[in-house]
Amino acid sequence: MFSSCKHLLTLMLAVCFLSVGCTKQGRHGNVKEGSMKYKITYLESEKESPIIGLLPSTIMMRFNNDKVLLEMEGWLGIFRSAFVKNGENEAYTLLKILSKKYLYISEPNEGFYGMKKPDNLKVDFDDETKEIIGFDCKHAKVSIDTLSFDVYYTNDIKIKNATANTPLDMIPGMLLDFRLEMNGIPMHLEAVEFINEKVSSTIFDIPNGYERVKRSQMDEIFNGIGK
Repeated sequence: MFSSCKHLLTLMLAVCFLSVGCTKQGRHGNVKEGSMKYKITYLESEKESPIIGLLPSTIMMRFNNDKVLLEMEGWLGIFRSAFVKNGENEAYTLLKILSKKYLYISEPNEGFYGMKKPDNLKVDFDDETKEIIGFDCKHAKVSIDTLSFDVYYTNDIKIKNATANTPLDMIPGMLLDFRLEMNGIPMHLEAVEFINEKVSSTIFDIPNGYERVKRSQMDEIFNGIGK
């Protein structure tokens, strides 16, 4: 009887570790494509920025073959924005509000729309590490004047220039825990789920039906959201 229970317990433990790792995601390495879900914590109150109440609590990143797509959706799908890095040099922003669809293509070296890099941004690297959802991450301290914050990034995801077109483009890896400012709204993003899946290269192409606009027009559209 005792021997049977012992063998049953051993079998259950083996199944547990061979599945998803029970309560912990498995470790990842040499990843070239997939999807990443980030939790968003806004660093201002709705009183300071009323638009925060309309914005999503998560953002999805999809990547494949050195291409990256960031998607945000709010207002129960009425509002949607996407930031796309399509290869080495092309970056563009999509914005959909109801039936209106807008496209802004960034100028060379401009980066994603609404993510301006501060002139006084500094990054200090060290030997601190930690694991985030199965990825081995390195640490850096980012400073902007008197503001400083921690950044964790991984080299287990093999995307060339993963941080290109963002203010943190000097970080040499995929960001998993970091701070960012989009259109003047500071936020903290933390990776909470990795989905190991095939990602079609066509999702990085500019879709049909979007009206191309200038930066000044995009500014006017974003400034009008939530008013």
